[in-house]
Amino acid sequence: MRLRALVAVLSLPVLLAAACGTGTESRAGDTSSMTTSASGSADGDETDTDGTGDSDTGGDAPQEPSTTVADPVDPATLPTVTGAFGDKPTISFPTNDAPDSLQQLVLSAGDGAVSAAGDLIVVNYLGQVWDGEIFDNSFDRGTPFTTRIGGPIRQVVTGWDVGLRGVAEGSRVLLSFPARDGYGAEGSPPTIPGGASLVFVVDVIGVFAPDAGGDPAAVPQDVLAGGPEVTGELGVEPSVTVPAGNAEPTEPTATVLARGTGAPVAAGDVVMQYTVTDWAGEVAETTWLPAGGDPTVLDAGPMALPVSEATIFGPLTGVPLGSRVLLVAPAAPDGSMPATAWVLDLIAQPAVGGE
Repeated sequence: MRLRALVAVLSLPVLLAAACGTGTESRAGDTSSMTTSASGSADGDETDTDGTGDSDTGGDAPQEPSTTVADPVDPATLPTVTGAFGDKPTISFPTNDAPDSLQQLVLSAGDGAVSAAGDLIVVNYLGQVWDGEIFDNSFDRGTPFTTRIGGPIRQVVTGWDVGLRGVAEGSRVLLSFPARDGYGAEGSPPTIPGGASLVFVVDVIGVFAPDAGGDPAAVPQDVLAGGPEVTGELGVEPSVTVPAGNAEPTEPTATVLARGTGAPVAAGDVVMQYTVTDWAGEVAETTWLPAGGDPTVLDAGPMALPVSEATIFGPLTGVPLGSRVLLVAPAAPDGSMPATAWVLDLIAQPAVGGE
């Protein structure tokens, strides 16, 4: 499971800086359309669940955000969408008011893995106020968005967190939901008015289960003795030991422990599992879900991390996807991060534009 206090020391200063510099959306890009709101707060303190007032609830009693997708309404009462999977869509609205429920309509079905609570998903999307303005889309930015759905720490609004479950990789889906599943009575000024019903067209590019790992058939490599020692079967959580007296690294370096057969890693987000051990031999953080663990209770599973020369993950450039890699990183000069040994299973790299 992820140890939040140590994440702040080991990961966030590096990742946030990289995201701001590279436009990485999964950390610090323009995520105004997905991040949690009053109706979907990460800490569960949903202070205003009646997003659209009496017109949404049919009375004075507030309604709770959705926990499941509602029974489908007449498709004629939902917007129509033009454009194929991978292309920026155009949404046209009917003359009726928005349905007062979370609606999921698969516009074109993929044949990949089906998303479930606790999965990491990679998507392109366009968001529009019902019969109003487009407020955000990833198609124009050319960079997919990555998030976890259905986990214990909500990362996105309820309409996404619930509405994107049960969708096959490769699908284009329409989501329509009232404000209580989005941004509530306050909205997200200036682009999303208070009480607004929202519509999204979402292309599901990738679905990664909490136990996803590298290629179990990756070829083990000969590794020079003397560095951190890694044990464990491929595709499952490894163990890392830093021998006593081992000199701390002075620069980030990567050693391929088992070579996969996928495409070489390029600059950009890479989906990976990892275990981080500090130079004192303490496990500082792991993304791996413990055996028998519940991903809706434990915050675990692969993450998308930015590979670039501006981050400690720069040495991963050129390593084939599917590989298991030992990455050693020096301590931060200001003492905010100790020297670390990362064992990384490189799972996938979403293509720019989601192609």
